[in-house]
Amino acid sequence: MRLFLALLCLAALPSTSAAQAAHDYEIFPRVTPFRAPVADPAAPQVFASRLEVKRDAGDFSAAHIGLGTDFGLVRREGPSADNGWQVSLFGSIDSLFNLDLPGDALVNTDYRVGFPLVWRDRAFSMRARVYHQSSHLGDELILGGNAPRRVDLGFEALDLLLAWEHAGFRLYGGGSHIFHTGSDTYKGGTVQAGFDYVSPPVLFGQRITAGLDVKWLEPADWRSGVSGKAGIKLGGPAPERGGVTLLLEAYEGFAPFGQFFVEDFKYHGVTLQFDF
Repeated sequence: MRLFLALLCLAALPSTSAAQAAHDYEIFPRVTPFRAPVADPAAPQVFASRLEVKRDAGDFSAAHIGLGTDFGLVRREGPSADNGWQVSLFGSIDSLFNLDLPGDALVNTDYRVGFPLVWRDRAFSMRARVYHQSSHLGDELILGGNAPRRVDLGFEALDLLLAWEHAGFRLYGGGSHIFHTGSDTYKGGTVQAGFDYVSPPVLFGQRITAGLDVKWLEPADWRSGVSGKAGIKLGGPAPERGGVTLLLEAYEGFAPFGQFFVEDFKYHGVTLQFDF
């Protein structure tokens, strides 16, 4: 928390290059200077996915539903439109359902809430977040004896991503550190790297998008989780406009679903994402 506050104070200081420019503050900005990585499975988004999952305990067809948003609180504009910083509040609820069981039984739900501080200066950008996550298994999964080893998965973490962008391509990297946890089996941190792309408007103003995201998780003995997504964004011609994105996705590695991190998962499927 102290590191987060220090970053906020530093971002508020005027830089030498911007000393002669007027800085405007905006309350509740609609656009963030740091967009969520395209292929990050934990990015706060509103989406619905249809997946085919391969798990050691058995394969199943799944639905993955997410409700998440990054709500801007205050933004300080720099000397140009691609310069400045912003503080936001984000929250998300992601649930995985087994469609092969009666009633489409709930498998797992992850809850996340936190405060991102983002900064941008032309091609370079940064996102620092302090956040909480808790995860809960579905009752049907527990009663059916097909659940992973019980872990009290609730923690607070600080993460940092740095990015460089050019002509729609973006490279990013960083990591996270868990500074408080409810379980001795889930502590340490992650290393994250990836790239993504959002094209300029092509056919009828639509855009092509794709990304690859890789995480290495210390509580899973530094096993990797590789996520890839590619699709088309249907909506306004500017990236800040709302619309929908239709994506094909695939994943392999440690399970990105809460307490299942102790297992290896593979899945592929299709996602409809709502971009507000």
